[in-house]
Amino acid sequence: MAQQAESIASNGIYRSCPLCDNENADIKPSIYSRDQWIIKMCARCRLVYLENPPAYEDLEETYAWEKTSHQVTEEKKKKESALRQGVRVIERYKDRLIRRDKLIDLVKLYFPAGPVIDIGCGGGEVMSRLDQKYTPFGVEVSKHLSGKAQQIVKSRGGRVFCGNALLGLDTFEKDFFSAAIMSAYLEHESAPREVLQKILRILRSGAHLIIKVPNYGCLNRIVMGQKWCGFRYPDHVNYWTPETLIKIIRDTGFEIVRFNIWDHFPTSDNMWLVACKPD
Repeated sequence: MAQQAESIASNGIYRSCPLCDNENADIKPSIYSRDQWIIKMCARCRLVYLENPPAYEDLEETYAWEKTSHQVTEEKKKKESALRQGVRVIERYKDRLIRRDKLIDLVKLYFPAGPVIDIGCGGGEVMSRLDQKYTPFGVEVSKHLSGKAQQIVKSRGGRVFCGNALLGLDTFEKDFFSAAIMSAYLEHESAPREVLQKILRILRSGAHLIIKVPNYGCLNRIVMGQKWCGFRYPDHVNYWTPETLIKIIRDTGFEIVRFNIWDHFPTSDNMWLVACKPD
């Protein structure tokens, strides 16, 4: 086992299950593993995760989103099937019936005025859409994108930390933020429990957290298999289902405020959850 772990670590940083800390070195790799990237399903909690994720330093440079996004888009186009195109039509129709900009709708519904932090803020696209009553702050591992985000927030009194969230969240005061956003982030984080615990510290009592992640448990993944658009190697390191997402949120001290059928619709590749820090 030790030799196997050492071999895995040579292609990334070996880790046990990031949800329950179960050691899964002897578990057979999933069929969704690719090249040197090893995907496992935890024998205890059933979380699907990348066992050997790249180091944070590699995410800052080698695997930075602005460098890999074009390749991801081209791969998705090649994988598209007639069935998947049909599902997309259903999804667009569903979105028109419910809401067009779900993130901003949820922000308006749950966030009071005040400082808001966007973890994994990218180039600041979400923060640029926030109402002026919010003071935007961010954490972003990509040097290029964090620079773009800083240009957006500096005129509104906020700031962006460039680096991994484990370090970045420690630079903010306890009970400082009135709300937090993790949109398309938690699937990238090698230490999700630790990050959520740090977010809990910097949120005020009763403050809300909005999470958006790909839904590994959706019908699309079951139908599409290895061609599912939610697979991204190696920067997607956690593959959440409704069950595992609920577990990590509750285990880290949050309360779930909203997670209904429309938030994890069976045909949707993504799911949304609203949690809060208990009073």
